[in-house]
Order: sequence, then structure tokens, then C-alpha cells
Amino acid sequence: MVDPAAWQAELEARRASGVGLEFDPAALAQAVDAPWPHPDLQAFLDDQVQQGSLSRLDLFGCPRPGCHQILNSGMLEAGECPSCALAFAEQDEPPQALTRYRLAGAPSRDLRWMIVVHGMNTRGVWQEDFSWLIANRLKYSAPILIHKYGWATVDVLARWIHHRLAKRLGQRMRKAAEYARSRGLPAAPDILVHSFGSRLFSLILLDEAFADLRFGRVITVGSIIQPDFDWSSLIAAGRIEAVLNHVGGRDNIVPWAQFFIPGTGPGGRVGYLDEAALNQRTVDFDHSAALTEASLKAQLDKGGEWDRFLTMPTGQYRPSNPWRPDKWSPVPRLLRAPVRLLGWTILTIFGPFSYLRRKLDA
Repeated sequence: MVDPAAWQAELEARRASGVGLEFDPAALAQAVDAPWPHPDLQAFLDDQVQQGSLSRLDLFGCPRPGCHQILNSGMLEAGECPSCALAFAEQDEPPQALTRYRLAGAPSRDLRWMIVVHGMNTRGVWQEDFSWLIANRLKYSAPILIHKYGWATVDVLARWIHHRLAKRLGQRMRKAAEYARSRGLPAAPDILVHSFGSRLFSLILLDEAFADLRFGRVITVGSIIQPDFDWSSLIAAGRIEAVLNHVGGRDNIVPWAQFFIPGTGPGGRVGYLDEAALNQRTVDFDHSAALTEASLKAQLDKGGEWDRFLTMPTGQYRPSNPWRPDKWSPVPRLLRAPVRLLGWTILTIFGPFSYLRRKLDA
């Protein structure tokens, strides 16, 4: 049945929501219960292009069934699909010509690739769950760079060790960005950081030696970044696109970070003060509850909190349970000094054992 009104209504609904603004005609036909190919629907699309409400995109896609990777000029030049690693010439499978359409407006974004960094005293098993969910549950063929800096214990008490670990992470990020660029991927990955990993990431953002690094959307969990961290300047400078801080209402670990770990604060419990940052608060989450298998599935499922943050058009995402602290100030130095002195005593005694543990864990 020919129903141009239904076709127009579908386009208007997509324009209003900002989701599905770029589509292939077969998918649109399925959404409006029309067969494809459909000459009347094709004529309708051509008319929309003529009116300027749609633009026609002539693209190339990976020919491997089930891959669905759209290939940009860099990927075509590289001769390989970055998602499934199909080498077109070697397999005698040339890229597939595709026609898609785009509605005027901000499109929903694809998750192209990510970096995840775990916290201290863990080997970050959750990172494998996260990677699997991104690749399978969300149907994104997004390469995941998992950074593991080893088993950090009492050495987190020393600021100079933070900078050494951050430098190592920054150098690896730079190499990954260069490789991504060579494969036709954006140089700016999205990033998920947990606990002490958030401290290392904040140091990279503040280090002029890594001013060339750019990041997409940032998720912090169990953050020990100070609540008054200046995210606005980083967003304005194009260093990051947006930041979502998942606040745990029962995170009883991060409030102690400023006592033992220099340069840190309870961002994962208090939230970020900066208006440019987004805080999503889950009352019953502790330090790592967001990273359990069940929670990751909920966050990354279609319509889940992290899924919406990572894929919605810029500026459209709003946390389902937003949170903004009124104020925050660090604990006075006089109160932190005795605890910090105790920490240095512990570091002096157990530092060699921690060094040995990292070597064995490497």
C-alpha cells in the first residue's frame, strides 16, 4: 500500500529525535512496512533530495556478510576493512557500492574505537566483558585498546610515579591514534577510565607533551579526579568532546583518595562541579558496581545510559538521574599531612616489594 504520509511521518520522527538521520533505503522501507525495491518510495526519496530535506550519499561498504562497515577514503586506500580485517584485493572481494540518505540535522554518532583503562589492585577483567559487549551486544565493530599498567599498590602514594605511568599511557595512546589514522579511523577515540586510571588520564590531559592527543566521549567510573577539575577548557580546546561521570552513591573508597594519593579527589562520589561535565548518579553503586557484567549489559544495551551517551548526537544526551554538587573543597593540608606521612612510611617499607610485584605481574 502506498502511504507517502507515513513515509513523511517517519522522516519527521527521525529528525525530531536525532536518531536514524542517516539510513539506507531498505531499512527505511522496513520501518514503514513497505517492500524494497519500491518505485514509489524511491520517487519519494528522490523528491526529498530535490527539495533539500535529504542528501544522497554514494558510499562503499565492506563486502563481507554481517560486517556492515562503511568504508571511508582512508580505509579504501588501506585496502582493508578495520572491523573484520578483510583485505579486499587479497580475497578478491571489492568494496560494495552503497546508496544511503541523510536527513538535515545532527546525526547519531558511531562508536569507532575506544581505549579503556582499569583501576588499581585489579587486572581489569571487566575490560574483556566491556570489549565483548561493544563488539557483540551493540553490534559495533569497534576496536578496543585495553591498557593495563600492572598491579599498582603502595606506589600510587608517590606523585612522580603517577607521572611516569601517565607518560607510558600517553605514549601508547599516541601510537594507537597514529595507527587508527593509518587505517582510516578517527584519531580521537572514546575512552572509559576507572579509579586510578582516571588519575592517569587527567595527567595526560594536563601534560603539554600530549597536547596533540584528542579524545571523543569520556566516561569516568569510580573517579578519583578532583571535583573542581576544569573540563570546560578541555572541551572548548577540542581535547575532548564530552564527559560523563558515573557517580556511585555508596562509593566509600574515593573519599579517602585525597588522603593517600596526591593530586586526587572524590569525583566518583561527589561528582564534577563543572557545568560542562555530565554526572549520572546511581545511589546504590559502590566503587566498581558499574563494571559488573550485569551492570555493563544494562549500561551498554540499546537505550542504556552509556549507550545513549556514546551514540546520541552532540548536545542531546541528558543523564536519567543527573547530579550536580553545590560545592567542594579539599580536606585541609593539616589533616591530610599525618595520613600522607603514614603513606610515605608504608611506601618506604613496602615499596621494594611493590616493585617486585609489578615486575612479576608484567
